[in-house]
Amino acid sequence: MMMQVEDLKIKLATPDDAEIKMLSEQSNDLVNMSETRLYPTNTPTEMVFRIEHQDELIGEIRFSRMRWYNRKSELSILIKKEHQNKGYGTKALNAAMHYAFDKMNLHRLEAEVYDFNEASIKLVEKLGFKKEGVLREAKYLEGKYYDIIRYGILKNEFEK
Repeated sequence: MMMQVEDLKIKLATPDDAEIKMLSEQSNDLVNMSETRLYPTNTPTEMVFRIEHQDELIGEIRFSRMRWYNRKSELSILIKKEHQNKGYGTKALNAAMHYAFDKMNLHRLEAEVYDFNEASIKLVEKLGFKKEGVLREAKYLEGKYYDIIRYGILKNEFEK
């Protein structure tokens, strides 16, 4: 399965994808939209996609905690630091949302963002996610507690 978005290729990662494993292991919570597992599983409840630019891995998109009976999933993205602020995250996440709503027939997507991650907050809000709540001091990182902001978007909101 592959999506092409302008200069990006987004394709399903395999469970033994060494580059995705390394990317996940090297990821810093400060640039992550939400928690990620270290390895792609591509099970009925999780799918991991490679984001490539000019055949180079620049990030990943992850559908996790998929609940088919509720037609919903969590969505997260990780872009390597040297490829951030170039519009790749917006293009890739938008493509993933189209895939989720049009191909997977999901009704709802959810995202968790750390309160200090202003770039991710701007990204999800730009793509139409609505703030639904705050988990106060729910993330402990480097000696300090941070809030996690919960976002959601419904299929009919995305289609507008």
